[in-house]
Amino acid sequence: MLNRKFREDSIETYKKAERAYEATKLDVVKASETLFGERKRLKSIIGFNWDIINELKNKTAEMKLEVEKIEVEYKRYDSFLLEVQTEIAANEKMMAAVETLTMGAASLKMTSTTAAAIATTFRTVSSGAALSGGLAANASMAWLGGGAFVAGGGLAVGGGLMGLAGPVGWTLLIAASVFQNGKNKKLGREALEKASLLQKERVLLRGNETEILALNELTVQNRVGLNRLLNEIEPKIEHYGWDMRKIEQDRELLERIGVLLNTLQSASELLNKKVGDAT
Repeated sequence: MLNRKFREDSIETYKKAERAYEATKLDVVKASETLFGERKRLKSIIGFNWDIINELKNKTAEMKLEVEKIEVEYKRYDSFLLEVQTEIAANEKMMAAVETLTMGAASLKMTSTTAAAIATTFRTVSSGAALSGGLAANASMAWLGGGAFVAGGGLAVGGGLMGLAGPVGWTLLIAASVFQNGKNKKLGREALEKASLLQKERVLLRGNETEILALNELTVQNRVGLNRLLNEIEPKIEHYGWDMRKIEQDRELLERIGVLLNTLQSASELLNKKVGDAT
C-alpha cells in the first residue's frame, strides 16, 4: 500500500525514541531518589548543628539573627516535605497506579518515597510557576504514572513537570484497518513529529540529570563539612560552658563558629534548591 512502509518506519522511529526517553527518565528518577536520601542525611546533621548553636548562651543580636535565618530555611524544607508526604498519602489510588509503572524495557517499582523524591527535586511546571507541596506531589505522581492532574479546577499535564512532556497522552491511533494513502502519510508524519519532540525532551532530561547529580555532590560536601565542624567545635564549646562571652576570648574558636554558621546557612538553602532554579 502507498506510504505504508513510510508509516511503519516512522512508527519504529517513534518507538525507539520513546524507549530512549523512558530509559533516561528512569535515570532521572534514580538520581532524584539518591538526592532525596542525601537531603535527609543533610537535614539531620543541620538539626544537630542548629541545636548546638541555639543552646549557646549570651549570643549577640547578630548571631541570633543568623540562627533565625537558618531556622527559616530548615523549617521551610520541613513544611514542604510534610505537605508533599501528606498529599501522597491521601492519593492512595494514584499511588497504586504509579507503583505498577513500567518504564521502557525496565520495570520499576514506584513508592511514596519515589514520588516525594521527584516532588522535592522539581518544584515547577513548564510555565515556571512554583507549586505548593501538595500540587508538586500531585504533579510528580502524574509524571511518574504518565497521566494528568487537576489543579485549581483545571487540567494540567503531569508530564509538564519542569517541561518534561514525554509521551503523555500521545496516541498514534494506528489501527490495522487503516491503510489509506492519506492516513499512512498522516500517521507517519505524526510519528516522526512525536519522535523529534521526544528526542528534544530526552536532551532536557539529561540536562536535568546532570543538575541533580551536581546538587547531590554539593549536598554530600555540605553534610561531610558540617559533620567535621561539629566534631571539632562541640568539645571546645563545652569547655567554655556554652557561654559566648567566654568563647569570644578564643578568637580561633569564634572564627570556626562563624564558619559553621555560614555553612549551616548554605546547607539549609541547599535543602530547598530545586532543579531549574535560577542560580
